[in-house]
Amino acid sequence: MKLYFNKPSPYARKVRVVAHEKQLVERLEWHEVDPWADPRALLDATPIGKVPALLTDDDLLLTESQTIAEYLDSVGSGPPLIAGNRFEVLARAALAQGLIDAAFGMVIERRRPAAQQWQGWHERLRRAVDRTLPRLAVSEGRFDLGDISTACALAYIDFRLPEIAWRESHSRLAAWLDRANRRPSMAATGA
Repeated sequence: MKLYFNKPSPYARKVRVVAHEKQLVERLEWHEVDPWADPRALLDATPIGKVPALLTDDDLLLTESQTIAEYLDSVGSGPPLIAGNRFEVLARAALAQGLIDAAFGMVIERRRPAAQQWQGWHERLRRAVDRTLPRLAVSEGRFDLGDISTACALAYIDFRLPEIAWRESHSRLAAWLDRANRRPSMAATGA
């Protein structure tokens, strides 16, 4: 299997954490790329030109972090990352994915030339982040796909949007992330 990724990408990190949790690190051929440079290797693998992208051993192209994570969960070893109430896990993963989307959108918007930035859009995304943070459900003793998505979302905000001082107003969530960041899978995939 070939995985195309970019280290700072929160989408790719989610997949990389899953690969570690499912003991698939040695089975994967890792291809770190800069998707913004449209590298030939990435475009040959996927016409979308986004990371992460996974080519399975059967040459099936999988894109989108959630799809790749579910695939890796199905072929890897160890406890399933979507267990128990499947839809509860997927609901938590989707909420965290929305948080990633909002944070990523903020980062991309502010990379545009100042005269082309849409402040109203940036503010809307920021309100989405602020509304989502108190809705994140974490629990000790569990690290499933919902938790992985949540940890990657929060770590990305810490990394790219430090001005969002979420830790002060969500101390329980911050303490949970600090513990999650000590997991080998999270430590190995930090940006």
